[in-house]
Amino acid sequence: MTERVYPNAIVLNKKNILETSNESNKFQKKTYKIPHGYVVKTTWSRASKKQTICREIDYINAVPQFHIKYDSNFQYVVSSTKSVTNAAIKYEPLLKPGTKAKISGPILFGLQLDSIRKAHESRKRGNLIKPAINCTSSILEKRIKKLAIKIQSNFKNDIKRVYHQSDQVILDNIKFSVNKKDCFQVSCGLENEINRTHQFRSVVKADYQGQISRESYQELAAVEGNLPCKNSVSNERIAITDNMNQLIKISLVNMNRRDKLEEALGSDESEFRNPEITREAIDIMGINTTIHLRVSSDECNVECKIKHVMITFMILNHKEHHHHADYHYTTVLYPQTEKYNILEFILNPFFNELQSLKENELEAAEILWNFELYFSSDWKSLAICLGLNGPTSNYFCP
Repeated sequence: MTERVYPNAIVLNKKNILETSNESNKFQKKTYKIPHGYVVKTTWSRASKKQTICREIDYINAVPQFHIKYDSNFQYVVSSTKSVTNAAIKYEPLLKPGTKAKISGPILFGLQLDSIRKAHESRKRGNLIKPAINCTSSILEKRIKKLAIKIQSNFKNDIKRVYHQSDQVILDNIKFSVNKKDCFQVSCGLENEINRTHQFRSVVKADYQGQISRESYQELAAVEGNLPCKNSVSNERIAITDNMNQLIKISLVNMNRRDKLEEALGSDESEFRNPEITREAIDIMGINTTIHLRVSSDECNVECKIKHVMITFMILNHKEHHHHADYHYTTVLYPQTEKYNILEFILNPFFNELQSLKENELEAAEILWNFELYFSSDWKSLAICLGLNGPTSNYFCP
């Protein structure tokens, strides 16, 4: 249905002669849209003279119908199919019998008021809004942002009337649902990067320890809106891996080139000469230059899922920290079940370093440090450290 305008567009020239061409020096009378489903109520005067009328406009068979309802319950109606002015002319004698005055139809119906026009157009647009079930994700996201901006704006205006100006009132988030199933949560204000990073790292840790699959995590995130999305968690895991790769050197070793093993692993002895490390060692050891070093190794099975062999160091001089995990340093971590030929091959440089520390000692900060080695492990690992084929009864007590 096409809405009409009132009055019909008339183009006149300077001599007030009707023209239909598009030449210059023309002017057009002001026109007003005639909307459909238009209802406006107006009250004027006071006390016993107070009057309220209702004006309505509807279309029937593409023809606009103009109605003016009046009296206490609007039981009386004046109608016209010609124009709003014609309806106003019919209503004026009923309002003031015997008067010759005329009421402007557009003014009586309020067609010239921009506020009424804007309200009607916004209501008309509201009827054209698609249901959420028929909208794409991008449209839903735009609606969420638009709603959040309006709520924030109203919130800032309302707190001025409720709280004192010295109070700091902050809107953290907005949470609402659509059709009782789609739940949306919008965070307001600047996000705390530190808290955000801690949250991501905690989720990465829980994901790694619990071996949570991507599909399972998506199901959890759908139920709990506070959980970060899977992509954010994945990006944080990649960032942690890149950071660890910078801190811990990872070398690829060709198992067929045993003579190139030490070269591939590399050796950086600058750490031993670091003044801070040397100062800390002197503070701990005192005048005693003997370092009692315990080497432990064992095969671990974590929750029947992850098998690995690990070798750790512990400086026994730290008498008060023997049972603190922070003072046990992991040196070798082999993420598979025990394979003696591979372990022997990989650990060969490690054995050579231990032997060098035991026989040649270590000089740092003009102090000659000597080492006493202690081994704590199961029989199989200890046999490998001793260069034996296995923990046989020839060398171990049953």
